Amino acid sequence: MNLSQLFSRQNRKFNITVLVVVVLYFILQNQVTHLRPDHAFLGLLIISLAFLGKEKARRFLIDWAPFILFLIAYDMMRGVADSIRGVIHVQEPYQWEHWLFAKFFSGEIPAFYLQRVQYELGDSILRKFLDIMGANFYTLHFTIPLLVGWVLWHTTNDRKMFYRFAYTLTVLNVMALITFMLYPAAPPWYVYYYGFVQPAHTSFWGLSAGSLINVDRLLGVHIFSTIWDSFNPNHFAAIPSLHGAYPIVAALFLYRKFRRYPVILIVYPLLVWFSAVYLNQHYIIDLIIGGAYLLVAYGIVEYFLYPKLFTRFLEKKTIPINTNTVLLTEK
Repeated sequence: MNLSQLFSRQNRKFNITVLVVVVLYFILQNQVTHLRPDHAFLGLLIISLAFLGKEKARRFLIDWAPFILFLIAYDMMRGVADSIRGVIHVQEPYQWEHWLFAKFFSGEIPAFYLQRVQYELGDSILRKFLDIMGANFYTLHFTIPLLVGWVLWHTTNDRKMFYRFAYTLTVLNVMALITFMLYPAAPPWYVYYYGFVQPAHTSFWGLSAGSLINVDRLLGVHIFSTIWDSFNPNHFAAIPSLHGAYPIVAALFLYRKFRRYPVILIVYPLLVWFSAVYLNQHYIIDLIIGGAYLLVAYGIVEYFLYPKLFTRFLEKKTIPINTNTVLLTEK
């Protein structure tokens, strides 16, 4: 058997494996939540990359697997969170927030204080600016980690930094998913509209978008109300806030890579945090807990996973050939 035949057989085996995995994903997803167009798009994207038959495509699937698996796991919470969780923690987060911050916001929690500010601003230009700014920074949460990952993986081709970044997010996401299941917590918009009563249903049309609904009204559309009500798999996953953690991860690794623009990189997480509270989506304590989870995840990767596991695959190794020559190889 020649080399080309061997590679051809390996490619077919890899492609068949990917196809079987995607089909099994479709079956499992249909049993848990029923297939939607976004599920089909994700599956077809994975198949398309695999069947390109190029090493870069296969490398993409392997290196980006943590992002794909998290999206799948988070989405599947739609089918299991309601059935296994017990009491929704509605009052406790509000009480913590009130105890810590109400004295700085005229006796109100910050999110509710900012709701009153929005009402007092009325239809002013400042109100529209804050609404649009908040919506943009809040929704960047979904794209910035992918863009930072792409810069590290493709643009700069720094796999060492990419693996540190990707698996910091992976550890963070696993910790967050476990917490979402064990400690389901209501966000401030729920208390704002429903008080401290336990949720009697899982559909909160328009309300789960919080003040993002202001942008819908401004534009005369139903984008945010539809996304937050129909595609959000768990309305009670407020603690820890990934909106509190992701911007810090992105800023941290961009600074580690380029060592430039520290002020801008600090301002970005602060604006996301402000937007999360302004839009009535998170308490400040949600964001702080998210930041604390990130520190733990970062420590696990930097001081355990990367030096113990990834260095054997990524770091250059020095292999002595003779007393005068060494050969640098990279696994």
